[in-house]
Amino acid sequence: MTRAQTPVNSQRRLLAAVREARDALRLTQKEVADALDWSVSKLIRIENGSVGLSTTDLKALLLHYGITDRDRVETYVRLAKESKQPGWWDEYRRTFKPEFVRFLGLEASAVLIRQFHLLLVPGLLQVPEYIRSLMVKGRNTPEEIERGIEVRLTRQGRLRDEEFQHFFILDESVLYRRVTDDAGWRSQLAHLREMAELPNVTLRIVPFKAGYLPGMRSSFELLELSDQENDYFVTVEQPAGDVYFDEAVGADKGAEYLEIFYRLEEVALPPEETPRVIDKALARLEEE
Repeated sequence: MTRAQTPVNSQRRLLAAVREARDALRLTQKEVADALDWSVSKLIRIENGSVGLSTTDLKALLLHYGITDRDRVETYVRLAKESKQPGWWDEYRRTFKPEFVRFLGLEASAVLIRQFHLLLVPGLLQVPEYIRSLMVKGRNTPEEIERGIEVRLTRQGRLRDEEFQHFFILDESVLYRRVTDDAGWRSQLAHLREMAELPNVTLRIVPFKAGYLPGMRSSFELLELSDQENDYFVTVEQPAGDVYFDEAVGADKGAEYLEIFYRLEEVALPPEETPRVIDKALARLEEE
């Protein structure tokens, strides 16, 4: 599975290696911190990624863990430098909440994305007219609206990279819930049809006749961040704001939502039926 090359993934690979090295020696964070004359809180912040890891501190850790092989050390130093490079999402830190900016970095770094949506078209599949309509109705400022459109269109760039797979499941009601005028809605449906034809995008529809759905309480996005087992990040949409799950909680939640997604696939129409279902929605729009 192809690994996305982003500062976020470089940081995650480096910190995973550092934590594994400590665990292999069965050292506690306090023991390592005391040996290096650091505070325990400093090591905790380094290991969870809330602060950057300088080359000097990295080399001190590696030496303490007995990692002296030149090639291995140089690999870790390279990852540390790469992790400090700005990502495209960093320019939005003044506009959006830190949790959402972090999500942007993780989404851009995911090797595979699964999404289920009950009510709305996923952000990765929205056209500008749709985005604008949603944000206007959400009482955002003009600047927030323009930045919101900009960031979603930037996110969508990964759909054009055939190395990364995307699986979308939409409830059929999404195709009829108009949040734009007729012209905008026509553009949105046509875009969904176009995206469904991409080789790395699988778009499936859960028909009305499916009845109760195992995941119908909320929409969610499941990011698979690497080919390592249970390396997930989960976003669950809630009325009061999205809820994010990562690290240990993300692994448990990831497995839970992956099972939900598989069950949704069992009741969704085959991917080859998607164009027909979208054409049906387009035809109804033309009849009105």
